[in-house]
Amino acid sequence: MFDPITFLLVLIVAAILAMLVWRYRSAINTWGDRYSASPFRMLLCGVAAVVCLGVVAVVSPVQLPVALYKLALVLLAGYLGYWLDVWLFPYARPDGYLLRNWQLEQGFKPLKPDHAVAPGYEQVFAAALVRRALIVGFCMLAVGLGL
Repeated sequence: MFDPITFLLVLIVAAILAMLVWRYRSAINTWGDRYSASPFRMLLCGVAAVVCLGVVAVVSPVQLPVALYKLALVLLAGYLGYWLDVWLFPYARPDGYLLRNWQLEQGFKPLKPDHAVAPGYEQVFAAALVRRALIVGFCMLAVGLGL
């Protein structure tokens, strides 16, 4: 079952990818500063996840469907948690406290907030964001613990 050659190849590829990310980290960070949030900001976590999945595939391939099943359930729980927040608080959506409609805003402004919050509603906006994050997170946790 355990193939040391495949395991070694997975480790070599992971090491090469990690070295490339480390070598070009400053270019990746400045690219994100110029345009918007860097699409590479979670690259190292993604590489680590793929390497772990590769290790599971080499060591115990029978566990791959189980891992994918759990991932699907947790993603579904996050989606349902979002909609639970929308249904429970239809008049307290976080984007409702912004100064302008965020969908109509154009361009990225460096060193400035992405969207202005209506004056006096900064704490309510923050509370709405935290509320949504907690509801989604607890839904995901509940499904994850139930597996």
